[in-house]
Amino acid sequence: MKRSTHLIFFYCICILLASCAGRGKTAGPPSFGLSLLSEDVKNEIRVVSKSVVGIHASINYEVFQYNYLQRNGNLVRDPNSPVGYKLDSGNGDSGVIVTTDHKTLSGGGLIINFNNAASKYTILTSNHLVSPEDTTDIYYLDDHGQPTDVLFARYVVDRVSITVRGESSWRSRADLIANDPVNDIAVIVTETETVLGQAFANKVGYDRDLDWGDWVFLFGYPKGIKQLTGGWISQAPYRNTLAVDAVVRFGYSGGPVFALSSDRAELQFVGLIKSVPSNTFEYIAPDGTLPVGYRLSYKEVERLFVKRKMMVEYGTAYFVRPQIIKKFFRLAEIVFEDNGIKLDSKYFDG
Repeated sequence: MKRSTHLIFFYCICILLASCAGRGKTAGPPSFGLSLLSEDVKNEIRVVSKSVVGIHASINYEVFQYNYLQRNGNLVRDPNSPVGYKLDSGNGDSGVIVTTDHKTLSGGGLIINFNNAASKYTILTSNHLVSPEDTTDIYYLDDHGQPTDVLFARYVVDRVSITVRGESSWRSRADLIANDPVNDIAVIVTETETVLGQAFANKVGYDRDLDWGDWVFLFGYPKGIKQLTGGWISQAPYRNTLAVDAVVRFGYSGGPVFALSSDRAELQFVGLIKSVPSNTFEYIAPDGTLPVGYRLSYKEVERLFVKRKMMVEYGTAYFVRPQIIKKFFRLAEIVFEDNGIKLDSKYFDG
């Protein structure tokens, strides 16, 4: 009896994978009985993967850290100060410590055009990967962990360097030509005689009515390695996006999302991974000169500082709806023409 129960359970799972929420809609996996585990689907995944590349951005910051004047343990307000409080400018110190910082970001992208004559690749990716905010402010937190109005530091972007990685370890420099910061969409171009991949040849699923229970595939580049995952779609709490229950982590941003056609083993482009939920983890860290397991003196305590680390909430990713990407392409069409890029009409009409 126990063995029969297991067989029935296995049979139900096979049916589920074969139908994958096929409800007579154009969205979702095929209704003609093609399993997600079939060789046809695996071969299609291998073909489409050749259009997925890795994006790497190196960002240099100029950092302004503020040292405030205190009286009786309280900051002194100053309405004439741009930061709202008086800075401690004693002993020849301006009250502002200027340093530098460096951050690297990685994610995925989709080759949407290749000009063989010019050896130019046009790639769709996430805006936050290749065009970070010019200025980022960090504020002190109160006893409850909530931000105050006291500015701790200001990060100003000094330089952004973008590179693209294909099937090999070769990296090619790239430039941003069009972007939509609101919906987190960007297009970059790179010129190289080294083969990075091939332009995406399948249909763009602008007409797909993606909804609860539809299955999608996601590509990304976590830790610089191309990887594939998949999951069920659900509604997202954010405008113009959908949520997918999938095993994702940092490095999937900018990666393409694909859904199977309803009548054949073809993967259609249906979205762009926007973000992975995360939390901020804060901890006290030494400056690198203090010994481990050593009782700190009063002066040495001053050399401690707060570090922040982003922690991924595994299991969910958000991606931009295909219809929003279509609007982006139409608005950016003149930019493509000015850069000598002729995209396939499928990206504008669908």
